Amino acid sequence: MRRFQPVLSLDYHHTVILYGAGNIGREVHAILTQHGWRVRCFLDRNAQPGAHWQGVPVLHPDNDVLTAEEHGWPVIIAIFNRDVDIPAVADTLTKLGHTICISFVDFHARFAAELGDRFWLENRSRYAAYSEDINQAQALWADEISQKTYADFIAFRQTGDYAKLPCPRPDQTQYFPTDIAGWPPAPPLRFVDCGAYDGDTLAVLVQANRPIEAVAGFEPDLTNFQRLADRARNFRPMPRDGITLWPCGVAEQTGTLTFSAGQGEGSRLSQEGNTTIQCVALDDVLSGFRPTLIKMDIEGAEPDALRGARRLITDYRPGLAISVYHRPDHLWQIPLMLHHWQSGYQFYLRAHAFDGFDTILYAVPQR
Repeated sequence: MRRFQPVLSLDYHHTVILYGAGNIGREVHAILTQHGWRVRCFLDRNAQPGAHWQGVPVLHPDNDVLTAEEHGWPVIIAIFNRDVDIPAVADTLTKLGHTICISFVDFHARFAAELGDRFWLENRSRYAAYSEDINQAQALWADEISQKTYADFIAFRQTGDYAKLPCPRPDQTQYFPTDIAGWPPAPPLRFVDCGAYDGDTLAVLVQANRPIEAVAGFEPDLTNFQRLADRARNFRPMPRDGITLWPCGVAEQTGTLTFSAGQGEGSRLSQEGNTTIQCVALDDVLSGFRPTLIKMDIEGAEPDALRGARRLITDYRPGLAISVYHRPDHLWQIPLMLHHWQSGYQFYLRAHAFDGFDTILYAVPQR
């Protein structure tokens, strides 16, 4: 049996089961009930005895109380995050006797207008308008792994076929893969960390025992920033030129922007934000810093932040580790933008998490 059935399978059933009782599961529940389907239950590995959501029972998938007929009803896997291997979930459900599994990616394809864009996930019909840029970016990748990863991501996004989806490699560390020629940049690093969160990338540097000369970290969420500052104070050995931290966002121009704070790693610039933050252009605040590595994981603001660092990139040609999964077109827009600057980079693409998350563009300067 194939792991996933087409979302059209829903049309032959009046009752469905949802795997995942988190925020996405509840959104899927709302859409289904609005369109006339009944949700028999949620299946969730964190389910507590007697739990319900809006009258629908939340069951642990191993505590099987479903009938043979109910096992034949569609199960929508209502999960979309970097930590869950969706095909593995479908395999588990099949072993438990469920015969119809539908992925959230396919469910989104049917209800894209109601669910809206989610990171890279958008209405598949839009890809026709991107075809010229997609094809141009295909020619930029410097190795076979990147070429295949890119082509497979495009195919997965257009079809929802999980057989096409690149899987993360557990032997490779995000931002510091070992299978890219010339990466990471030669030590000692002068590291610019945009979206520094709580200092998790600094922790990776410590574990990797990479010599560091200086760090400039940018984190606008104040809860995250306090944790970052605590970690920086205890950083050993302290870089020769120290660790400088900015409680700011990074943007194309220095100024104030609205921001959604208090969401941990997901805090981000947003027109619907709950606060206002100071943002800076790297070109304005890092004169003379001489970066050798710039990392950006800033929830979709990467193109603007890169434009605000164009002088630094042109003058010093640091290695770049840029997230390209927060928006649908970043996968090709960002490498094309850097290529058009004629800044002398080779481009590599690596997948570091499930479902297309933590996909990183590595731009390696050619000396």
